[in-house]
Amino acid sequence: MSSRLRKSLAFSLTAAFMFLLSACGGGSSGSSTTSTTTASGVFKDSNVSGLSYVSGAQSGITGSDGSFTYEVGQSVTFSIGGVTVGTATGQSVVTPVDLVSGGNSGSSHVQNIVRFLTMLDDDGDPTNGISISSAVQTIAKTWTQVNFKAADLGTELASIVADATAIAGETHTLPSASSAKSHMESTLLCTRAGAFRGTYTGTDNGPFGVLIDAKTGNVNGFAFSNTDQAIMTLTGTTAISFDQSAAFVSGNVSAGATYSGGFTTPNQVGGTWNIAGGDGTFSGSRIGGVANATYRFTGSYIGGDFGLFAFDIDGADKITGVSYSVTDDVQSTLSGTVTGNLVSATTSDGTNITGTLDKTAGTISGSWTDTPSQATGTYSGSGCKLN
Repeated sequence: MSSRLRKSLAFSLTAAFMFLLSACGGGSSGSSTTSTTTASGVFKDSNVSGLSYVSGAQSGITGSDGSFTYEVGQSVTFSIGGVTVGTATGQSVVTPVDLVSGGNSGSSHVQNIVRFLTMLDDDGDPTNGISISSAVQTIAKTWTQVNFKAADLGTELASIVADATAIAGETHTLPSASSAKSHMESTLLCTRAGAFRGTYTGTDNGPFGVLIDAKTGNVNGFAFSNTDQAIMTLTGTTAISFDQSAAFVSGNVSAGATYSGGFTTPNQVGGTWNIAGGDGTFSGSRIGGVANATYRFTGSYIGGDFGLFAFDIDGADKITGVSYSVTDDVQSTLSGTVTGNLVSATTSDGTNITGTLDKTAGTISGSWTDTPSQATGTYSGSGCKLN
């Protein structure tokens, strides 16, 4: 972590793909081929395994982590047996909210999808993921389409619940709408939580770094003004909304600055900012945020520098992630371990990080020391069980 105020970013341009044209002997006939681009995504109402999916020529069943493959630019449809759950634009994370036009956690249509999927879970505990067993997948082939807009979902699903319950060794109970709403909101918070880095432009410009709190959904962090050569602290005033846009408001009361934005994709944020005498736009992308991490924690740090720490923790309690100095606009890699509730990590530019982490409460805090400059400070943040 450097103590200098600014460093320029290095940008690189990469060449994209080429078409290969091959001509066949002596005539005017020829052929061209294009390749289909595919990508991986995860279906989350917790991670849902055992759902069938189709996206263009891609099809299969979601993996143990909820993973699926989609054709970039195409939609993806999810189903179980004869029941189509819904269709959404292919992207890195799809939730029941994305399956309903204008969907949000308060929508009965969304809640009914969540209730249906949760009922199918083989152990009845969605907090450890939703697993649809092969036995349920088989019997589901006899089911007919469910009306997820039904006012009385219990009656709508009566025969399906009976079928699932008849499978030995599994418990299948239809949860309430209120519990489905709470579960969906918890999933959305954890999925969207983490660290984001970007730039703002307009009458002023500079880098910013914010974290989305895994417990409250508030957007907090820092922006650096190139005009004033100064750091501005941003504090969330309106938490992210539980819909497809995940809109939020953050700002600095003393400066009168407001950032109003939302998610443009699961890993990108953008919007507008304004302050007395000025305004503009901002955009940023997730940093760190390993998709298969077991836990995701993020902290903002202060002291001799201002920025973010992103901790991705795997099943063996090994930490990978990033450190981002908003003051210097410099990002470094980060690695370490969690032993019990103690955190020990080091960044690639020589910062030592120690602290405590409570997985149950979702809190993290501690101190940091930049070895080269001997700058010190503290950090604090939040996290959640991602997978």
